[in-house]
Amino acid sequence: MKYGVIIALALAISGCQRAVPTDVIRSGNQMATETAPGATQEAPPVNQISNEQDFEIVATVQTVESDAERIAANRAKYIVMDVQALPRRPGRRPNVVDYALRTNNPIGVQLYNRFGTGLKVISFGGCDRYRSKDEAQQDFLAKGGPERDAYGLDPDGDGFACGWDPRPFRLAVAN
Repeated sequence: MKYGVIIALALAISGCQRAVPTDVIRSGNQMATETAPGATQEAPPVNQISNEQDFEIVATVQTVESDAERIAANRAKYIVMDVQALPRRPGRRPNVVDYALRTNNPIGVQLYNRFGTGLKVISFGGCDRYRSKDEAQQDFLAKGGPERDAYGLDPDGDGFACGWDPRPFRLAVAN
């Protein structure tokens, strides 16, 4: 049986097509050139690969002056926004970002007593029930955490369920 599978795979692999069609490889690379404002530019054919990384071709098409014009146009479009306070989120669910910013304890340092959490994890399914660590932390807080851990989501008692990490939120505020 094992050898049959190996032979079938070898036959399948030997019959594979090339990943890049030969007409694309033979067509050569052509770079689109800049057009004057108001002039129409035709779209390049689909079967060509860009050669923007070829210095000699780019040097013939782009100049220092055209780069300066492009940079000036981008700077004119740039908008600086003032920093504002985040709005309150509607809903009754706890906010994990707010919890991360209100706490300052490191991960893994026990702050809350936990008893029998190993059995709870087995009986309730633990962290596998959640799609993400953020969702697990939110549910943990909604069900009485960090003081109570009815479902065994925080066995080490640090206040963070299922390996949830508050550091990215804390670092974002620090910057």
